[in-house]
Amino acid sequence: MNAPSSGAPRAWPVEGLTRVPYWVYQDEALYRREQDRVFRGETWNFLGLEAELLGPHARRVTCVGDTRVVITRDANGRLDALESPQSDSRSPAKLRVARLCGLVFGTFSDETPSLEEYLGAEILPRIERVMREPIRVLGGYTQSLPNNWKPYAENVRDTYHASLLHSFYTTFRISRLSQRGGVIVGNDGASHATFVMIDKSDQSDHYERAGVRAVRDGFSLEAPEVLEEVDELGDGVAIQILTVFPGFVLQQVHNSLAVRQIVPKGVAQTELVWTCFGFASDDDAMIERRLKQANLIGPAGYVSMEDGAATGFVQRGVAGAADRASVVEMGGAAVGTQESRLSETAVRGFWQVWRRLIDL
Repeated sequence: MNAPSSGAPRAWPVEGLTRVPYWVYQDEALYRREQDRVFRGETWNFLGLEAELLGPHARRVTCVGDTRVVITRDANGRLDALESPQSDSRSPAKLRVARLCGLVFGTFSDETPSLEEYLGAEILPRIERVMREPIRVLGGYTQSLPNNWKPYAENVRDTYHASLLHSFYTTFRISRLSQRGGVIVGNDGASHATFVMIDKSDQSDHYERAGVRAVRDGFSLEAPEVLEEVDELGDGVAIQILTVFPGFVLQQVHNSLAVRQIVPKGVAQTELVWTCFGFASDDDAMIERRLKQANLIGPAGYVSMEDGAATGFVQRGVAGAADRASVVEMGGAAVGTQESRLSETAVRGFWQVWRRLIDL
């Protein structure tokens, strides 16, 4: 399925960030370069939640790219991360570790700026609004995706697809492009957050009237309480999806909170690690609400199920078209914050950072 590396130098289309060549999802040599330049380069990679490392001498195995990493907490509470021993003779590398609001990140590079600088002033408050108090882990799952890691990285930065791909969203008026929201892009494209405001109004169905989707007469939920949300963060935001380059996702979908870690497993295989959480202060009713709404996400989620399928479709679709490219022009050609979610600005931001690190 994957196009082998030809050995000939590859070029990026002259149109720049508004084109993405399909060979970047298929090239073995490029995949190996990414492990060195992206994941082991000047980036901060998500390692886990502090709540997963409770107590002295706790340890957890995670990944940075396809490199296994062990993170430990010593008797004084300090967190350390070390590359898992390799088959070759070199010594395992130690990572710099940074903690933020219960999130743990690591980098192999001494040149990577501080985590706060890396995130940027626009994105840091969007993390703090979700990670506002100590958390408790509620559970998690791992999803295997039959595609290169980059289509999923694009998917979570694609701010307009949700109301087209996810019929559950539009059928039950969870997320529609007619709702207020926006896209925030920080640090030259390395981070982004898209958000949708709560809207309880009885909206006319623009999608059905425009013929985008058929009317579903009588379609309803047998257990509508799965969508009963509480504005616990107090700002009227119903959904926020936030990313940090290269492979971190923080989600708030109603009262379902989770982190996602994108783990490359080969040129055409990716592992997606989901960890659902709540706050330590949650009462029983809120825990039950979060667990019910966790059915929206994950490999079989009412919403997220399509994402895993779509990225696999992309990988199969581009297999025979290595010399062609996708068009990424929605919302213009620039990278930056926009009020409209009808934009691919965050996708262009991803490729802007990726190209700089890969030197392509």
